[in-house]
Amino acid sequence: MNFIKKNKFTVLAVVVFLILILLLVQIKNIFFPNEEKAIYGNRLEGSSSVKISDSKKKFIENNITSDGIANKASVRVSGRIIEVMITVESETSVDVAKELTDKILDTLNKSEEHYYDVQVFINKSEETSNFPIIGYKHHKKKHFAWTKNR
Repeated sequence: MNFIKKNKFTVLAVVVFLILILLLVQIKNIFFPNEEKAIYGNRLEGSSSVKISDSKKKFIENNITSDGIANKASVRVSGRIIEVMITVESETSVDVAKELTDKILDTLNKSEEHYYDVQVFINKSEETSNFPIIGYKHHKKKHFAWTKNR
């Protein structure tokens, strides 16, 4: 007790410092909760059984560009969405470009098609009024929904 009376300002500074540290930790937890938890929470449960491998992504890209309509294609999986970016030749019509999505669906098996949503961005190498077009297929639907014609 004598020590506390003798060093009351030092003890007070240590106690205030400890309280300040505890408050900062609580504020951090409020603004940044569950940093160690995945950003999708438990929405990706079961994804390991229908995981899209890198070789499957390459196969989809090669399948899209095989007939010469598309210059390049890239596939990326983000959570439960397969994002496909396609660049088509300058003389390609909108209807022909939309048919490229059939090649994507042909490469997916039933379990992948029923698990993943597919989002397609189709653009031309030259800027035109009809492009870019965006298509989206929900995993419970059979067909793509497209942006309106411009």
